[in-house]
Amino acid sequence: MNVPRAPGSSAPVRTATLWLTALAIVLGFITAYAALHGAGDLLVYVLLFMFGGLLGYVGPESPWRWGLVLGIWVPIAEIVYRMSLPSGAPPPAQLLQPLIALVPSFLGVYIGMVLRRRLVPSPPPPDSE
Repeated sequence: MNVPRAPGSSAPVRTATLWLTALAIVLGFITAYAALHGAGDLLVYVLLFMFGGLLGYVGPESPWRWGLVLGIWVPIAEIVYRMSLPSGAPPPAQLLQPLIALVPSFLGVYIGMVLRRRLVPSPPPPDSE
């Protein structure tokens, strides 16, 4: 049986990690869709923060991954949209502006991770007898 392995590692990738990555991508797509269809910046930031908190709570092992996978889709969608406008490419400052959407996703993920660690007690270490 072929088990997916992490690049450069002999350890298998956990199934939960694969599911959380897929969930983060889907939630990022939903947020990018909302951003492109006039949902408003505040709603987009709240969605990123809430989805990030959920991912940070469910998968606290590597929060930077969830923040990046969740939050990168809004800037990608905005930059592609702005580059495809018939008026031509906007100035670089307007192209980099959507990167601010990474901030609420990272904040949400790290707050979710902290809540998980404070609310859910860690299992006791196994006895070494």
